[in-house]
Amino acid sequence: MPTKSLIPLCLLPLLVACQQPVSVQGEYTQLTTATAQKPLRLKLEDGRLSGFTGCNNAMGNYSLDRGELVVSQLASTMMACSPEIMQREQQFSQLLQQRPRVSIDGKILTLSKDDTVYQFSLQPDLSNASTRLIYVAPERKTCTGVGKMQCLQVRDSANDNWQLHYGEIEGFSPEPGIEYRVRIKELPVANPPADAPAKRWILDMIVEQKLVKTE
Repeated sequence: MPTKSLIPLCLLPLLVACQQPVSVQGEYTQLTTATAQKPLRLKLEDGRLSGFTGCNNAMGNYSLDRGELVVSQLASTMMACSPEIMQREQQFSQLLQQRPRVSIDGKILTLSKDDTVYQFSLQPDLSNASTRLIYVAPERKTCTGVGKMQCLQVRDSANDNWQLHYGEIEGFSPEPGIEYRVRIKELPVANPPADAPAKRWILDMIVEQKLVKTE
């Protein structure tokens, strides 16, 4: 009697493609657009999930199954915020419980379900970072590093003159015409290039923003 060869499941048609487990462990902050709301945060470590969901702090268990994030026993604190913030929090909490697709591209974690997509940036170790408040101008200005580029304009006080910043603020995408005040984490950069800042800036939160007319 001929023996039957065993075919790995991942080679069978019409089945979900095999995916090797990926490591998603780390602390992540939402890649935010221009919004006064605090960015969402996630910490994934050893099967435990925790984070800031917009108003409250959530915690639970997680596992990976064929490219999906499976969250169980999700619980949260019971603070109340504005209706807009609570709606945002509910939408994200629901996504976490709907087995969203999870992928890692470099330091970017993406959670998606149907047309809903959340992206998060892996955060560096900020235990030695300093905290700083700065203003960001409503428009960039042409500057010259190795070549011509569009630099952010920043200042520490509303009464100071704008200064060019030859880098970006990680996790922050300012919109033209809006002036921001943001809280950042600042880390030193070892041996930075000649046209790069000696400090690495990472968005902690947007404190305030206002629409400004620009010429």
